[in-house]
Amino acid sequence: MATEGGPDTFILYPPQFIIHLQPILMRIISTLALTLATALLPAQDFDFKGVPADHAVTFATASSRGLKVGDSPEAKAFKARLERMLADLDPSGQDGKAMQAAIRNATGFDLESADNRFAGGLSVTKAGAFTGGLIIRGRHDSAKLAAHAAGKNVPSLRAGATKGWKAQELIASLSADLSQAANGFSEISQDEALGAEPFGVFDIDNDTLVVAQPKEAARIIGLLKGQGASFALPATQRSAAASTGRPYVVLSINASKLPATPELTESGFIAGLFAMGEKGNDQVMKVNATFASQAKAAPLAMQAQGMLAMAPMMLAGDPTKPETAEEKEMKALAGELLAGIQPVEASGNQVTLTAKWDTLKLFGMMEKIVAVAAKKAKETPQPALGK
Repeated sequence: MATEGGPDTFILYPPQFIIHLQPILMRIISTLALTLATALLPAQDFDFKGVPADHAVTFATASSRGLKVGDSPEAKAFKARLERMLADLDPSGQDGKAMQAAIRNATGFDLESADNRFAGGLSVTKAGAFTGGLIIRGRHDSAKLAAHAAGKNVPSLRAGATKGWKAQELIASLSADLSQAANGFSEISQDEALGAEPFGVFDIDNDTLVVAQPKEAARIIGLLKGQGASFALPATQRSAAASTGRPYVVLSINASKLPATPELTESGFIAGLFAMGEKGNDQVMKVNATFASQAKAAPLAMQAQGMLAMAPMMLAGDPTKPETAEEKEMKALAGELLAGIQPVEASGNQVTLTAKWDTLKLFGMMEKIVAVAAKKAKETPQPALGK
């Protein structure tokens, strides 16, 4: 586990930037989905060092070494099938491998390394302004990154004493497809919810990179260097995550850090957890919610269990209505996913939902879902970036 921040740590944009990438979204699904199947997954412990403790939402992943879901012959075969599927969708564009090669050539960072780990957080003010970022812990070549930025005349900026580069321009300098994606970032930078500061990529050392707005990046970099206390996963949430076997991704929500609203106060919601892990041949998902009291927790438990009980009937639909082959396939997939969900557990002020799927069967379900999504994307015209 890394103890200091470094060139392998990045802090990234909030999730809204995805909506600006529709024209090339399917081209990079392989990079994103396959990375989740390898680099973004597994680990038995999570390194939150550098993540501010005052974020409302925090997350972390760990190494996928030895996990069936990301580091097995079956996982590699699954990735290869997805790559072929997506290459067939858009043969004219760069595939995930080419994008990864462009990043590796410029920075020395291997997106598919099983040793990559990620952590970060996000907060939102009552006015709707976001702060936060992503720390990427992965081996890279700081000298190569600096030389590439200089050679491409990427504008620089600073987070305190740490030099970085404007993220939009750095991404655009990597490849033609990534340049097209970066064109949508100019609109994001003008979004009032994100503030006026541009996002930057800050190289801390050969193992850590941070991508964030300079002020937030300076906070994260300070925490990476041990200047203050970083976020720590609460004991109850650590226990819930550990119950998944070998947890590889965790997301925690602290309701006290969210903007106060009458609805949130009335709900009594205190904290939430999402975790994925591997236990034997299975992938295990755990969703846990903590409330102010058992009385506040009970309504959610009843509603969740009621929805699970009704789901099969809702899937059955109207037997007199004709269905397309695609509709039948999606119903079958939904049924398989639902079959893995266990009854809702209610204990005191805690409500927990657990699901378990065989790893190989889950690969098959994911492959079918991507195939259907790819088919639809191929049939649907994509809007131009920035529209």
